[in-house]
Amino acid sequence: MDETRTTILAVALVALLVGGALGGAFGTTFTDSPEPTPVRGDQADWHGDGTPSLAQFDSAAAFESYFAAADRGRFGMYLGAGVDVEMASDDEAMEESDGGGDAGGQGDSAGDASGASGSDGRDVSGTNVQEAGIDEPDVLKAEGEAAYYAGHRFRSQSDETTIVDTTDAADPEPVATIPASGELLLVPETDTLVVFDGDRLWGYDVSDPAAPEQVWDQSLETGLETARLVDGDLYLVLVDRPDSGAPCPVAGYGDDVACTDIYRPGVQTDADAVYTAARVDPASGELLDETSVIGSTHSSATYVSENAIYLTYTRSVSEYQVLSGYLTGTGTADLGLDAETVDRIETLDGLNISERAKTVELRTIVERWFDSLDEEARDDAREAFDEGIAAYADDRQRDLTKTGIARVSIDGGLDVTASGEVPGTPLNQWSMDEHDGHLRIATTIHGTHGADSENDVYVLDDALEITGSVEGLGETERIYAVRFEGDEGHVVTFRETDPFYTLDLADPHDPQLEGKLKIPGFSTYLHPLDDAGDLVLGVGEQDGKVKLSTFDVSDRTDPAELDATILSDERYSEAVQNHRAFLHDAEYGAFFVPAGEASYLYSYDDGTLTQEKQIDVGGPGVRAMYVEDALYVFGESELVVLERGTWEEVDRHEL
Repeated sequence: MDETRTTILAVALVALLVGGALGGAFGTTFTDSPEPTPVRGDQADWHGDGTPSLAQFDSAAAFESYFAAADRGRFGMYLGAGVDVEMASDDEAMEESDGGGDAGGQGDSAGDASGASGSDGRDVSGTNVQEAGIDEPDVLKAEGEAAYYAGHRFRSQSDETTIVDTTDAADPEPVATIPASGELLLVPETDTLVVFDGDRLWGYDVSDPAAPEQVWDQSLETGLETARLVDGDLYLVLVDRPDSGAPCPVAGYGDDVACTDIYRPGVQTDADAVYTAARVDPASGELLDETSVIGSTHSSATYVSENAIYLTYTRSVSEYQVLSGYLTGTGTADLGLDAETVDRIETLDGLNISERAKTVELRTIVERWFDSLDEEARDDAREAFDEGIAAYADDRQRDLTKTGIARVSIDGGLDVTASGEVPGTPLNQWSMDEHDGHLRIATTIHGTHGADSENDVYVLDDALEITGSVEGLGETERIYAVRFEGDEGHVVTFRETDPFYTLDLADPHDPQLEGKLKIPGFSTYLHPLDDAGDLVLGVGEQDGKVKLSTFDVSDRTDPAELDATILSDERYSEAVQNHRAFLHDAEYGAFFVPAGEASYLYSYDDGTLTQEKQIDVGGPGVRAMYVEDALYVFGESELVVLERGTWEEVDRHEL
């Protein structure tokens, strides 16, 4: 056995060095994945029956072993390896800080972000968040007669937060600065401004906005995935990638997290990180509660509702499992493999070598078999392999990669209350939504080995068991945008055109695809423009330029694009990948969107898009908000004041 193992490892090393030399019939780029349970023949579900339950690790050694297994096998997993989907170019890239992580809330969406009136009853807009009542960090916050702005932090000479007195809405005045900058959360209940400044959190007493006072700070030894403010409580989701040499303990909020306090499913996953959900007192920075779950930093998302924090992880079938399963199953007959070759493939399962080495050796065995054939037979065999593995993968594509979901309740203690699993991987926070006791999640089923990608929407009950689904949307495409609104859903997929789908989700046991529209370009952010949800705005791109579209979805079976405009001078808008950069002024039927070096204000009467104003703020527009009859547009160093309705400039300030 030692001699055999040495030979295999030597072959593996050579194969890795020569790279594509063995890729002929396989045609797939390999990345890393956890070591799976060996699989034979035509087994259709490599993940086993049922959803893996979550439990804490028995010991630090068990934790180390779990992550070591994931690290050893991180090769050839199906998180897009060999995906036959045309991915976006750099300037079409979609959100990911958000994508991976940020989230919204339960039930009703916050379609109109203007619902954040000040505590004194003034008409003051709030951050454009996913769902009402749950605030998200951003560079602009407002409450009462003050606004807090950290958007000029991108200037190298400035790393501060400006406080603006808005007592006179038409004549705001900068009155103070804070020597910290980043994303902000404002807690009206305690008059606290929390500043997320890289690896440090700051808490300021802003009961007197003109004289802010630092009351606490906390350094982080881990990454901050996202934060939310729910009913005056501050929730953080932290992510730490354990050190392979000494993974225990894991960094948390302040104190370390013991590895025996971390939850994991009872099966091997693509774990490369630990996610910690923490409740923090915003007035003092004190940790009140926390819980930790293993996770995957790739192709996962985080979602926070008013009831729970949803953390996700992936578990994938490896390249080795698929190839071995095919070649020792239907592939034996498809290719006419001889018994000796099949036996050599089956022997690999019992070898005490890594998944990486098994995969390389398996490919070597098959290449040697191809080489043993004459030219005509070899060409026929390669064609049979391509067709056979494509059919094999297509039949099993919803088993290749699954997303596990852990629900951490925030009603009381931070307790893991349910776990579930769906095929595919989510895009970002908008891929999930909690409504009437059910979780909806949209995922992309990646295509490999000639099998086409598809996109699904799943509905799960309170136990996170699937009750219904809509499957097979956008064949050969992937999801670019999702918006759930009550009993309805909208999904945008894209490859060459933008299919816009309308979904009826009223019956969680029987969700239905209602309508479909194909148009050029794609939307990455969808925003309802009316209370009925009949008019939807899409913000995205077409031919590398920023595109705005209005959709009439009053007839759910026949959605229509009412109007579209392309900002021909603009290749990028932050709103394409960050919804917080967008402002909707429902009262005046207008919206703000930054793009390139400009700031744009559009009206949408009857769905017709009209540019009302292009605002010069001395550089890129960053954010906008309204206070009473004034609209504020913030640049990196200037604040411009417009009169709402007429959109005439009435004031301008240096920041």
